[in-house]
Amino acid sequence: MTVPPEVREHGEQARTSARTDGLVPALTLLVRALSPKAPPRGPRGHAVLPKELLEEFAAEEAATREAPGAPGTEGVEDAGPLPGLAVLRPVPGETSEPAPPAWGWALAWLRLGMSERLRDACLAHLAARQSEGTSLLLQQMVKGTLADVLLEHLEIEGVLDDLSTGRAGPLGPLWPADDERHLAGLQEQITRVDRALLRLLGAHGFTTEGPGAAAHASELLADAYGTAGPGTAREDA
Repeated sequence: MTVPPEVREHGEQARTSARTDGLVPALTLLVRALSPKAPPRGPRGHAVLPKELLEEFAAEEAATREAPGAPGTEGVEDAGPLPGLAVLRPVPGETSEPAPPAWGWALAWLRLGMSERLRDACLAHLAARQSEGTSLLLQQMVKGTLADVLLEHLEIEGVLDDLSTGRAGPLGPLWPADDERHLAGLQEQITRVDRALLRLLGAHGFTTEGPGAAAHASELLADAYGTAGPGTAREDA
């Protein structure tokens, strides 16, 4: 498929926002640009979105139905994976509107920005720590892992750019039936890179102040909007 230029533009903006501002501002930007009227739902009916937008959608739905209350908050997880983020479950008996076309590609750009943000945090954290009088960044294993991560990020960016414009990828011409498979592969690659970075951070990556929660939320986005049916990461776990 060829992603419409405006979708690609919004995805690249979300990537920049994710790297500089974090997941919630970037996801807010993307939802408002691509799905301003309804929560973008994955193939199994789930949505992951900023709580602020959930409240806006609920208020708009209540006004449209001319009914009191906020029906749009039904099925909301009480505890989101990240402060300011909510998980919206499917409501039995209700048909929900799916995410807009090419949402997955824009989301992959956002997740790439989040992974780059994690890489930046990893560099800053390791630069401030020493072992036997030497910066951890100078350790051979650390340098090798960070070099591999940078190469992975460049590869993801290149593949996203090729797939978004419909150009041939590294394995030859792309067919429409391969779009979902290519996108799923990119999402898995981003998750794999994030986990490698978290291992470099050690316990810090999983503390309350650490970046582990944001990495988990990014992975949750990939699961919520990934392929429905057997074979998905969440269902195989």
